[in-house]
Amino acid sequence: MNNTIPYISFLKENRSKSQSHEIFNQRISDSRKVYEKFSDSFILRNCPICGCKQYEDMEPFDDRYGIVKCNNCTSIYVNPCPSLEALEYYYNECECNKILGKLLKSRVGKKGVIINERSSEVIEIIKKLKAQRKKIRILDIGCNSGAFLYELYSLLQEENLINGISLVGIDIDKNATDKPVSDVFEICHSSAEEFVGNHENSFDLILHFELIEHLHHPYEFLESVQKLLTEGGYTYFHTPNGLGLDNQALSYNDFRPLAHAIFPPMHLQAFTTQNILHFLLRVGLKMEEISTPGNFDIDIVKNFLSSNNKFSFLHSYKTKKDLAGIQRIARLLGCSSHMAVKAKNKG
Repeated sequence: MNNTIPYISFLKENRSKSQSHEIFNQRISDSRKVYEKFSDSFILRNCPICGCKQYEDMEPFDDRYGIVKCNNCTSIYVNPCPSLEALEYYYNECECNKILGKLLKSRVGKKGVIINERSSEVIEIIKKLKAQRKKIRILDIGCNSGAFLYELYSLLQEENLINGISLVGIDIDKNATDKPVSDVFEICHSSAEEFVGNHENSFDLILHFELIEHLHHPYEFLESVQKLLTEGGYTYFHTPNGLGLDNQALSYNDFRPLAHAIFPPMHLQAFTTQNILHFLLRVGLKMEEISTPGNFDIDIVKNFLSSNNKFSFLHSYKTKKDLAGIQRIARLLGCSSHMAVKAKNKG
């Protein structure tokens, strides 16, 4: 029996080369705009992963933003960090997020690999919860305009699982929350830290995809997630893997079709399969499962790699079978571009 997962093309599933360049160029332009407007108010901070105060300087991002490595847990993060005011300006006023919002909306109803993987994992968690609880409340933090919630709602209907389930989404991007893709669920303009005030111990499953790397205070965010969860509830999330093959091959100052694990003011800290466990334990969440899906790494690296890069040998792998094999190795070694994490609230 052949158990090999087929090769998956980033450029077919996510965005084209021209879209990649457009988004990257706009990200750089927005990044410089934020730096010029707010850099005087940037804030020095301790390691967002472990809290250590000591660090060593690394190569700046775009000759502007300071990047450091923690002397204790070796996590890499932006320091000084853009202020909350700067981040609010970036997410509500800058053009890149509007482009990405349109891209997300264009995928609604198109069940590609990303949606299928996320949905299947979430459905399995829901089935587990349904065996224990009559009613299940699900919160998607950083939901944008609700594209994933809509896909999840549709799938729950198809599998006759929707009874007893309520879906809620929150996001700090008012442009997104003001224009939800559907009215079958509730979407609020709020951060997790604000939302916890009236919703403590309210949700059985909390989702957040590609979010914690964006946050000024990821520890406080995860504390809020823990408070929002019911006893025995789950959180399931994805985040870039700072030790992923693509992040090793292409530095944060190279062009990349997907943003590097470090890309201020958007990605402010790099999580890894090593530091994420410590991060969860600090707030009382129990790691249940961690995986690195490994779908897009080779396509990201191979299509945008210079000929003198140490990973240029990847250009010699041309068949889909060979490329699928490399993706499988990256997945098994835990060195693919993104991590999928499931954790349980110990209560």
